[in-house]
Amino acid sequence: SEDARPIVLVGKGLTFDSGGISIKPSEGMDEMKYDMCGAAAVYGVMRMVAELQLPINVIGVLAGCENMPGGRAYRPGDVLTTMSGQTVEVLNTDAEGRLVLCDVLTYVERFEPEAVIDVATLTGACVIALGHHITGLMANHNPLAHELIAASEQSGDRAWRLPLGDEYQEQLESNFADMANIGGR
Repeated sequence: SEDARPIVLVGKGLTFDSGGISIKPSEGMDEMKYDMCGAAAVYGVMRMVAELQLPINVIGVLAGCENMPGGRAYRPGDVLTTMSGQTVEVLNTDAEGRLVLCDVLTYVERFEPEAVIDVATLTGACVIALGHHITGLMANHNPLAHELIAASEQSGDRAWRLPLGDEYQEQLESNFADMANIGGR
């Protein structure tokens, strides 16, 4: 119902991602305009909710920016303070999506949501793991994960759940901040 706690949809929307100072190889750079597809998907859902006048309480947040080299660009070695107050050591400026999303995910807590779903083109590693035909899904709520997997099968836009275990935390350890923006291999 419209009075229920909201479902919050978050979309990563990098209008262009060159990799920043940790610049990407030129091959495939023309496709980095698609790094805004998460935000486009959330925009599309919100538009349909409005057009169909669905009686649901849903909030859409689009996290837009670009990642380009320049005099004001962030650099490897920088330590950033996030909206939550945690600090992050930047080891690679091409791992920017998670930095954009961490602040937005903190921001949406003010809505006291029933659920938060973020949509993002987050890492090339996911493409290496799953190819171009299946989407990676990470979740900390099993019932929602099962619903999303079932919906993916029904729609033909398949998703596969990836692990989100505590053992990965140690890979993010930093000597200079609460965490690093990338983990080891």
